[in-house]
Amino acid sequence: MRRTPLFVAGLVALLALLAASVAMAQVTGLYYKEVEKDGRVYVFNTPERFQSWSQSGDMGTAVTLPGRRPNGETIVGENETAIDLYLFKHNLDAYDRPTPKAKTASAFPGIKFNVRIYADMSDKENKDKGADVKSSDSGVGVDVKRFYFTATHDFDAVWSAQFQSDIGDQGTRRYDVFVKKAYIQAKVAPEATFRLGSADTAWIPYVEGVYGFRYVEQTLTDHLSFGNSADWGLHFLGKSGIVSYQLSAENGRGYSNPARSKNVDFEGRVSIEPVQGLQLAVGGYSGKRGLETDAAPAQHTATRTDALVAYVSDHFRIGGEWFEASNWNRVTTKGPNDKSDGTSAWASFGFTDMLTLFGRYDQAKPSKDLNSPLKFTYYNAGLQLRANKAFAASLVYKFAQVENGTLSTGNGTIGSTKLTLNNKGEYNEIGVFAVYDF
Repeated sequence: MRRTPLFVAGLVALLALLAASVAMAQVTGLYYKEVEKDGRVYVFNTPERFQSWSQSGDMGTAVTLPGRRPNGETIVGENETAIDLYLFKHNLDAYDRPTPKAKTASAFPGIKFNVRIYADMSDKENKDKGADVKSSDSGVGVDVKRFYFTATHDFDAVWSAQFQSDIGDQGTRRYDVFVKKAYIQAKVAPEATFRLGSADTAWIPYVEGVYGFRYVEQTLTDHLSFGNSADWGLHFLGKSGIVSYQLSAENGRGYSNPARSKNVDFEGRVSIEPVQGLQLAVGGYSGKRGLETDAAPAQHTATRTDALVAYVSDHFRIGGEWFEASNWNRVTTKGPNDKSDGTSAWASFGFTDMLTLFGRYDQAKPSKDLNSPLKFTYYNAGLQLRANKAFAASLVYKFAQVENGTLSTGNGTIGSTKLTLNNKGEYNEIGVFAVYDF
């Protein structure tokens, strides 16, 4: 047992010897030189700098401490390390110098991820009143209408890229997965941004932002398939003062169908905000909708004219959208022209930051020339609970009616094919609709 204290003492001595050896090695390998000349002390930390000074007498960039020696001499060091060594050697107080600023991490390159989900739990009925038959998807259920996964990569202040997948409920079919956005972007200035690939189109995403309740229902032109929310092409957009704008050269088939055709379609929008919250916009579309090929030559050009007036504040929204289209569904069909038009009006009022009452009314004539009795009517009303910025849910009632024929909508095909006095179809749905962002 007596060997234990001796062993510990020996171990401590050995460690002390090793530490001293390391310290001596460090000191031995550290260059230091001081020279008194003309009432100054010159201090060096590298032999190269000392040799250069010895030959030229020029110190170059240096750290100067006037009057820091006990007799008032000035100390001139080649760098801060040389000054620190001198002060330590002569037991003098350290000198104050600014604390180096912490280096901030570069914002580039950077990548961000986002997930957005539209879901609902509802009871719906889509009934052909003429045949007294309900659609196969009528009933009670839980549904995820949309699941978006978005990745945005910023290469630098100008160049970036975005990818967004879209998993959507296709009615009676299973979920389909699409690439909704896939583009490279060059933001040259706030007034000039270029996107190449599949990106937001000029009209529908803009209206969705003003409307504010896309998770409850698509906006009018999207709901009735008179436009696409994203398409493949070259997109130019920007904002200057109160004016924002976009012009796109598009394939015309939408993001889910990047097929080639003989023509490029053009879509544009100009909007102004003369006072904060007031939105005024006009837009237009012209092209073959990506349908013209050698096998299917175009017979007509599809056009659409859009307009919007709205006011948006933190707790209040009111607005309306109008469109008029020509030959939208007759690009490759021979025969006379056909026109369509529709209007949508909406309003919402926030009682508190959490509770908002909202409603909307749409009306459209999908075929004014060839089937003028065909008429579409839609409205909804609901109460939204917003828990936080990421999650909101609404109790909603929806009603849609198609008279004198059938019409494909965002809620399925509505109407009746029976030539009776009750030639119409009605859609009723009540449930909870939710959006979740993270």
